[in-house]
Amino acid sequence: MKSYFVFFSLILFFTGCGKNEKDQFEEANRLVKDKKYTEAIAAYEKVVKEFPTGDLAPKATYEIAKLYQSGIIPGIDEAASQEKAVEYYQKVFITSPKHELAPSALFMSGFIQANNLGKYQEATITYKKFLETYPTNELADDAKVELDNMGLSPEEIIAKHQTRFTAKK
Repeated sequence: MKSYFVFFSLILFFTGCGKNEKDQFEEANRLVKDKKYTEAIAAYEKVVKEFPTGDLAPKATYEIAKLYQSGIIPGIDEAASQEKAVEYYQKVFITSPKHELAPSALFMSGFIQANNLGKYQEATITYKKFLETYPTNELADDAKVELDNMGLSPEEIIAKHQTRFTAKK
């Protein structure tokens, strides 16, 4: 009888000590505020792993992407960090395409591919996917501008627009 009591006490202890999705997400946010970025990523990952269909899983994935995009993760070089950001932004879109953050996540993955990594072919595919999936989104015009100016330097963009302007006169 005593062994059953110990067994059930242990079960209650371990099930009662687990944090819920919101608590884990808030813990990850606290770690970001404390500039413990590697630990924050692990905490956000835990939210995604333990609550994959929860309301906060896409937000946790998005937050991971933002951390990588910022380039502040110790021990990861800039290019690798940007690649990870693209990976996580795309995860938001792939796993939760109807979530409110999905359009922004897909757009940001294209933006990083084009502007931070110089991967114009991949960015073109991403922006076209964005326009196909979210044609009326507030970022659709920005995606069109990005496609229109893909790979151009700021000087080339200015010259292109000056040519258009003078041609209209």
